[in-house]
Amino acid sequence: MSKNFVRILRLAESLSDAPSEGFSKSEIVERVGLPSSTVYRLLSEMEQTGYVYTTPEGRLLPNFSFERRIGIGNISPIQLRQACASISASLESASEIILLRGHSLLWHVTDEHPLQPIKLRAHPGYVRSTYELDSISRLALAYCRIEDIESSWDLSSFHEVGVQGKRLEWAEARERILATDRLAMQYDMLGNAKGIRRFSIAIASPRGELVSLLTVAEAAIPVRDEKEHIARIRETLESTRVELELVSANNQSNEGLESVSSPQKTG
Repeated sequence: MSKNFVRILRLAESLSDAPSEGFSKSEIVERVGLPSSTVYRLLSEMEQTGYVYTTPEGRLLPNFSFERRIGIGNISPIQLRQACASISASLESASEIILLRGHSLLWHVTDEHPLQPIKLRAHPGYVRSTYELDSISRLALAYCRIEDIESSWDLSSFHEVGVQGKRLEWAEARERILATDRLAMQYDMLGNAKGIRRFSIAIASPRGELVSLLTVAEAAIPVRDEKEHIARIRETLESTRVELELVSANNQSNEGLESVSSPQKTG
C-alpha cells in the first residue's frame, strides 16, 4: 500500500468527523499527524476536485461521507459507537475503541464530549506505536506472548509515559508487561506528554483473545477525590465491557444458528 494512499485515507477520515463549523487547517494538521506541507497539498487537491468546501470564515468542511463499516469481535460499528457515546455522556470525557494491529495501536472509534477540557489528537484511523508503556500499551501487550514480543519488537525502544519519556531497559519493560492484570482497568494518573491520561479495559473474545481496548481519555488535571474518580470510571468501563462481550457472544450464537438453519443445496 502506497504512503500517499494511506495519507489520503487518514485525511479523509479526519475530515469526515468535522463539526458543523468545520476545521481550520492547523486543526487538521494536528489531527492527522502529517507534515503541514503534505496536508496543505492534499487539501488543495481535494478542494479543487470538490471534495472539500471552504467556508467564508476560512474553515474546511468535507463534501463526502467516510466511515468504517466493519465491526470487530461480532460487534457492529453502530454498537461500538453507541457504547463510546454512552460512556462519554456519563463521564463528560472522551471514550475510544482502540485495536492492536501488529506493533501499533489503531484508533477505531472515538467520541468526545463537548464539555471535556481538552481536545484529542487521536481520532478514527490514528496510529501509534506500542513502545510508550502507558495503560493502553501495557494492556494490549499483556495479550501477546512474551516470546513473540522478544522475537519481533525492538526491545530497546520501550519508554516511560510522560514528557520525559525515559527509555526502559527490556528487563523492566518485560516485568511491567507481565505484571499487567488483563482483566483489571489500567490507568496513568499523571498522563502523557500531551496532558492526557487514559483509563483502559480490555474487551476479550469467549476464548480470551483480545478484541479491542475500551478507554476513557481525559485531561490529566488534579481531581478532588481521586479514589472516587477512579472507582466511577472503573464501574462505567466494566459495565460497558460486560454489555459488549454479551453482544459479541449473542451475535456469534445467532450467526451459528443461521448457519445451521440455512438449507443445504443438493446436487
